[in-house]
Amino acid sequence: MSEGAFFKPLEGIRVIDFTHVYQGPTCTLILADFGADVIKVERPGTGDWSRSFGPYLHGESLPFISLNRNKRSIVVSLHEKEGKEITYKLVEKSDVVVNNFRPGTMERLGLGYEDLKKINPKIIYAESSGYGRTGPYAERNKPGHDKLGQAIGGLFEFKPGDLPRSVGRSTDLTSGMLLTIGILLALFEGEHTGMGQHVETNLLNAAVFMHLWQSAAILNPKDATKQLDQSFLEEVFQTTFRTADGYIALVPLFRVDLLKKLSYALGIKDLSEDPRFSTVEKMVENKDDLNETLQKVFLRKTTDEWIKILEAHNILCAPINTPEEAFRDPQVIHNGMIVEVTCPMVGKTRILGIPIKLSKTPGSIRRPPPLLGQHTDEILKELGYTVEQIADLRRRGIIR
Repeated sequence: MSEGAFFKPLEGIRVIDFTHVYQGPTCTLILADFGADVIKVERPGTGDWSRSFGPYLHGESLPFISLNRNKRSIVVSLHEKEGKEITYKLVEKSDVVVNNFRPGTMERLGLGYEDLKKINPKIIYAESSGYGRTGPYAERNKPGHDKLGQAIGGLFEFKPGDLPRSVGRSTDLTSGMLLTIGILLALFEGEHTGMGQHVETNLLNAAVFMHLWQSAAILNPKDATKQLDQSFLEEVFQTTFRTADGYIALVPLFRVDLLKKLSYALGIKDLSEDPRFSTVEKMVENKDDLNETLQKVFLRKTTDEWIKILEAHNILCAPINTPEEAFRDPQVIHNGMIVEVTCPMVGKTRILGIPIKLSKTPGSIRRPPPLLGQHTDEILKELGYTVEQIADLRRRGIIR
């Protein structure tokens, strides 16, 4: 039994983690939080590239700290025969291998799925790339990046008079979570068959999948029919308004006679009786006038004042927070999404908590993010290497 009062859902599962930066480490972070023994295999010298990404605290990368708790680090040169042998021994005793290198990289190292399943037929081999292992972009060896996946996948926002802009947060996070789901599905299937399999996703798939709500209408433009239903209200209202001290988000859905009730809540004359806004068709036609009228009203009070008023009338609304404000939000704090850990390199540090809550087998933070190669000796001893063998491998630069 591991530390803590609860058995961890993934306790006993060993994951060999070749991931780096953001996409892959998101996946292995979730696995580690729920009890998997995640062994992070890092390159000599620099380790995971994210160790070189700022901002820094006492010289240590804060993005790395955020993404790599509960993991162990071993530094191995994968270009050396003895380094590959260490990896093969790890694979023999592991359940999952994860990487997010460009397609073909692991194969060139002798660490592709076809190589490793010969060593361990039960291995689940999971990888996430920019665009996929095959196809026109793979044939061009096109490098992957979040912004490129968003651009090709149609996630850039187009606003009149401005250049297209990417969405505010990364598809690395989405693809990492999709990869986690794939691994869990493969683990479940393996319980029945005793065999492993190959699991794959990529940034482009994640970007395209984020169009799930509107995709069918886009894909069937000639057959789709438009009706002036609730969804049109989202096109009418700009949803974001400036207040006396900040901003408020308004969701114009799920209320019959919304404009009448909104007018009452705002303490103004009933805008639904204005000929310009008396029907949904008129609201669509005159939406600029409507939003300009509402904006003038919202400037009269603070965000908190409007939140209390609108919520009392059951109108969907929320303050628009900066990330700094979001991390201070009382509900975010209540949900355990901000936690403090003690890291050997920087001392006490606040990081994000675990977003998935299980009542019987919750996730936990058991280890701080590892120093580069912190667990090399420990892991090699578990594989049967002697102290003398470890010293020799280190002397020859194969491990650190």
